[in-house]
Order: sequence, then structure tokens, then C-alpha cells
Amino acid sequence: MAEAARRPFVIQVGHFNDEMGGVIALHRLCHLLNEGGYEAYVWPPKKPRHDPARPVRSTLQRLSYWLRGKDRRLRRAPGFITPIARERHVAHGIVVYPEIVDGNPLRAERVVRWLLHKPGFHTGRAVYGPHDKFFFFQNAFNDPAINPHPDNLLKTVFIRDDIYKQTNFGPRSGTCYILRKGKDRPLVHPLENSVLVDDLSHRELAEVFNRVETCISYDTYTLYSAFAALCGCVSVVVPEEGKTKEEWYPDERDRYGQAWGFDDVEWARRTAPLLLPHLKAQEREANDSVRVFAEKCQGYFP
Repeated sequence: MAEAARRPFVIQVGHFNDEMGGVIALHRLCHLLNEGGYEAYVWPPKKPRHDPARPVRSTLQRLSYWLRGKDRRLRRAPGFITPIARERHVAHGIVVYPEIVDGNPLRAERVVRWLLHKPGFHTGRAVYGPHDKFFFFQNAFNDPAINPHPDNLLKTVFIRDDIYKQTNFGPRSGTCYILRKGKDRPLVHPLENSVLVDDLSHRELAEVFNRVETCISYDTYTLYSAFAALCGCVSVVVPEEGKTKEEWYPDERDRYGQAWGFDDVEWARRTAPLLLPHLKAQEREANDSVRVFAEKCQGYFP
């Protein structure tokens, strides 16, 4: 497709937060699209659009937003190419929403839904349009009922191996645990000498992962379990009832360095050296994933 015919991408996402995987993925998608020669922008969720049905009200909302300098205050990732979209980009572009966004708040004509988790997992509902195009971050998040295309994988990877690496090769003691999306699950490990790490910064997390012997995650799909393994920790994911580890991650490479329950620790120890090369390969492959995604969208919305 000729470059002149390409539609811009507009990704709805708020402040960059390097503690939130979904937010990182959305900002990185914008960056990788721009690096790949496409035109991509971010649109803050609270930024108002012009509404022709309510011209006066929407004009006042937009003026208020501009006077408060909201665009200038949007936190963006250092080194990422994430310009802020304007009205014309939404009007002519392809809008990308994460799966947690209900409906079509930007009233876009061309909508892509990126399933960064199972539809409805966070809110209990999933309100999508009949002509939306669907992509998924990993197979476990896809719903064949709404996306019958198993090859619509879109995965961005940002490995912080500059921070998450083993620095302690001596004695370790105690445990730490991750709740995050598994905060409503019952705790199955002793809490004595165990540290909850949900609210720690990356550098604080790396320090804990290098101090304790075992990291226990109640969130079955968080990259922090892999980060714990990179730091030399025994990384254990508490299984969901009735789910096998093959159902958890069908591709065994995605399970490197991580135990599916306490009986699987030997697997985690044995495969831990394979984890970083696999993650770095995924990071490189993300560029191809983004390129394929972009071309599919351009073809779907000519």
C-alpha cells in the first residue's frame, strides 16, 4: 500500500506508567508504529472531541481542556515517539481502544479493539461495535466468539533487563508475593517473612527479587513473574482451579523460568537460563507483529 494512502493510527491511552503493563503496551505500540514508518498518535481519555450535535458545549469543553494545558501535562515515556493526536487524525484515522473501553467514546468510524486481557475481565462487561477489528496480546486473551481470526496477534514487549537481572548470587531467604489482578483470590502461602510487592517501583522490585528465595504470584498473567526469575528468584504462579499449565500457556517457551504451582518448581529452575533469550527474541519479533497489524488494519479500513 502506498504510504500516501495510509491512515493514521490514534491510540486512546492516558499517562505513561511503567508499573502498568497495559499502559506500557499502548504507548509502545504508538512508538513502534512511528518507528516503522506509519503515522501514530495517542489520545488522552479525558480529551474532548468536537461534537456536532452539541457544538457550543463541546467547544467550551475543548477550550477548557486547552486552557488547562492538559495535552502538555500528559506523561509520556522517555525515548518513545508518542505525539498527541488532533481532531483531524481521529476523523480520518484508525482508533485503537484497549478491551476495557466500552462503546466508542471518540465516535470514530474505524475502530480496533486490542485485547490486553480477557474481554470483561476488569469491568464485567464488554460493549463493542459490530464492525470493530480485533487483535489480542496473547492467545489466552482471545475470544473466538468475537474474533475468529487466530492469527490476529499483536504483541509489544518492553524488557527491562537493565533493571531486572541477578545481582545476588549468595544466600536468600523469605518470600515475596504479587496480587495485582489476582487480588480476590485466596492466599495459599504463609505470610510470615513474605513481602507484598504490588506497589513497589521497578528498582525496589528488583532489590526484593534479588533478596528473597521465592516469588509467588496470584496474578497468572503478569510479566513480573518472569522478572522475578530474571533476578534469580524461584518464580511460582498459583494455578487457577481446573486449568492445566498447557492451558495457561500452550507454548512452553512462555513458561520458561516460571512454575505452575509449587509442584512445578523443578521446571522453573531448569528453564530459567532460557528465559532472557526468549524474552529478547519476543521483543525483536514485536516489530514484525506491529507491521503485520498495521497492514491488516490499512487493508480492513481502506
